[in-house]
Amino acid sequence: MLSKKTTQTEVRATVLPINEVLSGYDAVAALYPFIPPLSHWRAWEYAAYKHHKIDGRILDIGCGDGRYFQLIWPKANNVIGVDFDPETAERGRLSGVYRSVHTTVAHDIPEPESSFDHAFANCSLEHMDNLDGVLAEIARCLKPGGTLSCSVVTNRFVEWSLLPAMVSEAGFDEVSATLQAKFMQYHHLANPLKVEDWTASFNKAGFIVESHIPILPRYSGNIWALMDSLWHLTRKSGGEFGDIIHPMLASNPQFPSAFRKIMHGLLEMEQDWHDCTGAVFSVRKLKP
Repeated sequence: MLSKKTTQTEVRATVLPINEVLSGYDAVAALYPFIPPLSHWRAWEYAAYKHHKIDGRILDIGCGDGRYFQLIWPKANNVIGVDFDPETAERGRLSGVYRSVHTTVAHDIPEPESSFDHAFANCSLEHMDNLDGVLAEIARCLKPGGTLSCSVVTNRFVEWSLLPAMVSEAGFDEVSATLQAKFMQYHHLANPLKVEDWTASFNKAGFIVESHIPILPRYSGNIWALMDSLWHLTRKSGGEFGDIIHPMLASNPQFPSAFRKIMHGLLEMEQDWHDCTGAVFSVRKLKP
C-alpha cells in the first residue's frame, strides 16, 4: 500500500477498442446529435466509464444539468451534486437526477467526512484553480477505500491545438496567440497536466491510481481540437460560429450517422493509443 508521500511510477493503462468508442458515440449522440465536438469527446468518456463501477452514495463534482451523468449511470439513485455556477446548479436540481445540489466551490463541500462510497468528476478537475484543495476535499468526503472516477485533459489538449498552429504557420503569429489565449480562456484550463503529473496529484491527496484509460489519440485529438476551436470562435457580430454551424447540421437528419463514419475513419488511422488528449482515471482512497 502506498503512503500519502509516495508517487506511483507505473499505472495500468487500458486501451479502448474501436467498437467500444463507436458504441459510446451511439449512446451520447442521443444527447448531442448536432454538436460534433461534444459528441466526439463524450463518446470516448462514455466508453471509458463503462469499465468503471460506482454505486451507493455518490458525489458528482461539477455536476452540470445531470443529463450526461444519468446517461452513464442510469441506476444511480443516491447522488449529491456540486456545481459552482448558480444557474447550472439549478438545472441540476430540476433534473431529478440528484437528491440535492450544492452551489459551492469544490474545495469546500458541505458534506460530512467519509460519507460517500464513490465520487465522479467528468471533465471538471482540469478547470479547478485549487486542484490540491479539491482532491483533498474529495478524499475527505469519501469513505476509506472509496473511489473517484474522473476524466481529465492532458498536456496534449494544449499542444495539439490545431487552429492556432495552422494560423501561425500561415504567418499570423499575433492572431495565433490570440486564438490560443481565447481557447484557453474559454475552457478555463488551469491543469492540462501530463498523465504522470495527474498521478502525482492523486497520490498527494491520498489516492492510489488503479487504472487510466487514454482517450482521443493524435488524429482524433487533432480533429477534435480543430472542430472545437472553430465552434467556439467568436464572431464580430457577437456569439460564436457554433451558432451558425449548429442549425446547418441540425437541418440534416443524416448528420449523426455520417459523423459516426468520420469518427470510425479517424479511429482506423490511430497509431499510438497511449499518447492522448485526455484520460479517464479510476483512483481509490487509501485505507488507514
